[in-house]
Amino acid sequence: MTTVFVVTGVLVWAMVGLKVIAKLLRGRGLARPLHSAAMMPYTMFVEYRFFGWLAAVFKRLRIGEARHAAPEVIAAHRAITLADTERLRDVLVEMDGLPTIQTGLRAVGLNSMIETVTTRVHKRPSPYTHPMQYPPYYIPGVPARTFSDPSEFEWAHVLEQEYPAIKSELMRVLGDAGSGFKGYMSESQYRHTGWNTFNFFFYGKKFEENCEKCPHTTAVLESLPRFERDHIMFSALNPHTRIPPHTGPMNGILRAHLGLVVPQGCYIRVGPDERTWEEGKVLVFDDSFEHEVFNHSDSVRIVLFMNFWHPCFSEQEITVLERFRMAYERGPLSMVHAQNQAAKRAHDMEIGKAAKPAAA
Repeated sequence: MTTVFVVTGVLVWAMVGLKVIAKLLRGRGLARPLHSAAMMPYTMFVEYRFFGWLAAVFKRLRIGEARHAAPEVIAAHRAITLADTERLRDVLVEMDGLPTIQTGLRAVGLNSMIETVTTRVHKRPSPYTHPMQYPPYYIPGVPARTFSDPSEFEWAHVLEQEYPAIKSELMRVLGDAGSGFKGYMSESQYRHTGWNTFNFFFYGKKFEENCEKCPHTTAVLESLPRFERDHIMFSALNPHTRIPPHTGPMNGILRAHLGLVVPQGCYIRVGPDERTWEEGKVLVFDDSFEHEVFNHSDSVRIVLFMNFWHPCFSEQEITVLERFRMAYERGPLSMVHAQNQAAKRAHDMEIGKAAKPAAA
């Protein structure tokens, strides 16, 4: 018993010491050298692996919040490879040569994408930053706008034309007890009660079974210009449910929602701005801003949820950005997120309330 107390005490003080060290590392003096182009892969590799090891020890000893850590999250941190972190470093260096990013770097006073890792860029005033826009991965040079006018985009017009056929396929899915929908779970293994999704694509993977159930919707999506296959789904939010504030993983991608079942009393806040949906109409926003969603109604709200590359990027730049997206998706939490979306899981969607017509 004495040995257990000694070991526990040592580990607790080790954690305190590590927190102090981490705080020092976030200071300019040490953080930048450790996250230079030469050192960044090794720094990230050690950080991920050490976190996984320490979390596993603390979970086993049931110390602090670590006792609740999901085994999948711990395993993902311990499975990271140096090749993964080198791949991310290499594409960040390549991104420095893109014209859009060069413009953005100059505007925020940085020389390289790698510097964004250790800089609170959202605190630097510019046309490309906003205090409420702080994604894990920030790309300089993208205009900071919460909502965009859908009429600016060719693909929005196509989606609105195809609304009747897309909604018809959704209603067939709902008529089959919502087969293919599942409860949404975050990277940290948090189950968002009342939020259910029907995935078409996730992190580039095509969900063939769901796509076969909605062939017309899938064909429309795949035909759209600048379509980005990161996170595409029917998104259903139960009555009197809220999705709490969060940010998407990166800016540079516009999020589009096509309203399919929209009762009164549903809202989305993006940064300081608030909007609602309209059936058959597209809503376009930047999910790298802090945002949250509310359904205050007595019916389920359902939208078709899509991503598109921002128009500020050329096609050549998008080729590099696709490699960047694939590189950061090799990170531990992204890997867990991908596994979560592929896993079989029941939904809690209130099907009977999903089929109600929108309120007049």
